[in-house]
Amino acid sequence: MNGARLVWGGGPGLARLLLPLLFLFLLGLARPAAAFDAPAFQGDVLDEAGLLTDAERQTLLERIRRLRDESGIWAAVYVARGLQGESIEAAASVTFEKWRLGLAGKDNGLLVLIAPAERRMRIEVGYGLEGFITDAFSKRVIDELYQPAFRENRFAEGIMWGFQAMANMARGEDMAPPPSDAAVDFDGAAFVEAYLTTIGANMVPPVLFLLARRYGRAKGRTDADEGDYKGIFIIFGFFGLFFGLFFAVFGLDGVSDPEALPILIGMNALFAGVFSIPFLAKARRYLSEAAFRRWRAEQRLMRMRRRSPEKRRMFGVWFDPSEVTVSRGGIKPEPRSSSGSSSSSGSSSSSGGGRSGGGGASGSW
Repeated sequence: MNGARLVWGGGPGLARLLLPLLFLFLLGLARPAAAFDAPAFQGDVLDEAGLLTDAERQTLLERIRRLRDESGIWAAVYVARGLQGESIEAAASVTFEKWRLGLAGKDNGLLVLIAPAERRMRIEVGYGLEGFITDAFSKRVIDELYQPAFRENRFAEGIMWGFQAMANMARGEDMAPPPSDAAVDFDGAAFVEAYLTTIGANMVPPVLFLLARRYGRAKGRTDADEGDYKGIFIIFGFFGLFFGLFFAVFGLDGVSDPEALPILIGMNALFAGVFSIPFLAKARRYLSEAAFRRWRAEQRLMRMRRRSPEKRRMFGVWFDPSEVTVSRGGIKPEPRSSSGSSSSSGSSSSSGGGRSGGGGASGSW
């Protein structure tokens, strides 16, 4: 007990130090939950980003009132200026709880949150509506109605189509497709432009390879013409035609969809990079004198290795290709001294023609 009194004798001072730290820690834990500052409820349609015109806002207000009277869905639309670094799910939840959408006890509220700066959207549904406006149905509304309309900056129309689909679902009907005028018209000029751009981009490596080949031949490195250089034009020409079709067909939506375009570019770059590897070595021989000399020495060594022992002796080859590697090269051995055979009784010469086994050690100072 005395020891306890000694330990906690400075208790008040320690408490004054720890309590503020504990308060700051708890404040830090609570801060992420309130990171998004939702505005106060200002009506069924709040447009902070200025996406909607006055006429579109009035039309949406009328449609929301009709949806409330016919289907019992208390909907609201919030076009946020930004998510303030928060996720779209957290921002929608904070806004829904602050606005207290729906009737007490029925929980029949619904929030459509749009964040144009982050190109994000969400449908937040109250517990009372989850029986027919399920997560899968909300995903269909976003994928099939909201996204095509929003990509064309037709925000009011997309939201209207979504409310119509919700009204149909409340009546037990299937989700109606968007009006026929929502279909994207075929843009022939954009199709041809995307196709030709992709073909041109894929033909850059063959053109650079051809320039490197001309440079090497001008330097006299004609021996480096191993294989048919036209193969690179055939391979990358096929890539241009193949991926050009994908870019022209799917790339029209990829311009506004940040997910499609990087995938197409990544696939094209992957195939082009893999098939460029064999031609990079050839281009290096054309551009570098040292690389060309090493390649020519390797080719000469390979030809020597394919010769028979009789031909190697006939042509005066002084090394055994089976014992020589490309990295070490061949080293002509010193001729054996004839004086090495002489010896005296009781002693031997140290220059008797012995061969090193390659062992030993090296060092530095």
